[in-house]
Amino acid sequence: ESWSNSGQGRWAANPTGPSNTLYDIANVSSTAHRVTTNAGALSAFRAPGYVEGTFALESAVDELAVAMKVDPLTLRKRHARSVTDPRTDNRYSLKRLLECYAIGAHEIGWSKRRNAGMRGSQPHRRRGLGMATQIWGGGGGPPAYATVHIETDGTAVLRVGVQDIGTGTRTAIAQVCADELGLQLDQVTVRLGDTDAPYGPGSGGSVTLASIGPAVRIAASEVREKLLVAAGGILEMPASELRIERGSIVSKGARTPLKEVMPKLDNSTIIGTGIRHPNPDKLAIKTFGAHFAQVEVDVRTGEIFVEKIVAVHDVGRIVNPLTAASQVQGGIVQALGFALTEERVVDRGLGRVMNANLEWYEIPTSMDVPEIVVRFVDVPDRKANNLGAKGLGEPPIIPTAAAVANAVANATGARVRHAPMTRARVLKALAMLEAS
Repeated sequence: ESWSNSGQGRWAANPTGPSNTLYDIANVSSTAHRVTTNAGALSAFRAPGYVEGTFALESAVDELAVAMKVDPLTLRKRHARSVTDPRTDNRYSLKRLLECYAIGAHEIGWSKRRNAGMRGSQPHRRRGLGMATQIWGGGGGPPAYATVHIETDGTAVLRVGVQDIGTGTRTAIAQVCADELGLQLDQVTVRLGDTDAPYGPGSGGSVTLASIGPAVRIAASEVREKLLVAAGGILEMPASELRIERGSIVSKGARTPLKEVMPKLDNSTIIGTGIRHPNPDKLAIKTFGAHFAQVEVDVRTGEIFVEKIVAVHDVGRIVNPLTAASQVQGGIVQALGFALTEERVVDRGLGRVMNANLEWYEIPTSMDVPEIVVRFVDVPDRKANNLGAKGLGEPPIIPTAAAVANAVANATGARVRHAPMTRARVLKALAMLEAS
């Protein structure tokens, strides 16, 4: 059961999503309440509801594992094998969560974990390991459109109506276009974020690449086929014997740059259009992942030192490993803010935010970032769409805080159930543990 603060607006996140879908548990019942307060209207922020819901659920799973005297990872494995969505009974298009567990456990050194924690780097510090699981959407869908045309110099122009808010969309769709056309990446110009371009999806729900990417691939494929037919006429060869590589038309014995072919065409501009097709019926398209955390806790001051985070994600094909890893790193840093420092303080009478500045509302800085290891299963989800890719914008922020909380509990034996896990809250949990 959850209660979500909707402020003075009507929208509120639903934190019960992870509880309803993450594990294969027969007896699940959830109720979500929306509470109206004098705190101002709310808006979505990166995986709304799922960060909070996962923090609660995954903390509870660890507490259950302790009560059952079972390894927390083993308990999760038992209930993460289902290949169908428990809410709809639809089969997952792809689910590689068990592989995420195996990769993450190896990277963090889970085998060295002890139920009572481990000694830290100093006598008054305790070290612990924790982990948590993530589920999210990210399958995208229509409507999404793209056009590609070849200029007389052999370069391509890709037009889409989406935008890049720092997620790497521009680079990813340029790669999709270049790979399909057989061009170098610097031979593709992307024009996006303009109403003159075909309609594209918004940046929400981790749907951008999974929505527009398949349309880009279709448009580029259409251009490639037209180009090979046109080039075959000029070179007096069947199109079936030609291919495009690194910006040139390649046959068995020759290589002709596109910039030499294009001016010879009567209509020198070749255009292709791509339309995103609907997702398959009765198929659940989801993303999965697991984060593992290693922390030290100063039992005298209550301070938490996050030493290492290992993040493993199953999001289908990884189009650009560098930008994908950057997405994960950014999500983890934001999640550490939720876990350790960020807390809105509101005047209960006036509803005014009392710490609306970066002096008192503390966000992580570069000095707070631990070692972050990012791994991907990187198996294309071929049932989801023609690109095999799914969204990665929001999954990385979801399980980190829960993994840190579980690591703190493993290190100290004390459970902090409220985020952010400030020094005062850690000390209070330690005092309650000692009193019990």
